[in-house]
Amino acid sequence: AVAVAQWLTDKKAENVVALDVSASRTFTDGILIASASSFRHAQGLADHVLDQCRDAKYEFLRMEGYQGGEWILIDCNDMIINIFQRDQRDLYRIEELWPQAELLHGSR
Repeated sequence: AVAVAQWLTDKKAENVVALDVSASRTFTDGILIASASSFRHAQGLADHVLDQCRDAKYEFLRMEGYQGGEWILIDCNDMIINIFQRDQRDLYRIEELWPQAELLHGSR
């Protein structure tokens, strides 16, 4: 999760947060949330993450929302990566779903 957070930061993602949700007995071990400055930026971030996952041999299951670009979800099995447009992130505030999760990267 920390490596993926750094990949996103390197490509100018904003407010990157990585949470360890493994203690919550949820569907995944890590949740990453990042903001993009535009539709194209969100797609570029998603493309970069997929390229890096392939190079690092991280498992990739699927991606949703790429065409719309407002909320792109990348399912890497052990990690779920959420790339939001700023207004969508403010609307959904998914960081608040896991208030007890350990913060691995960023700030709340």
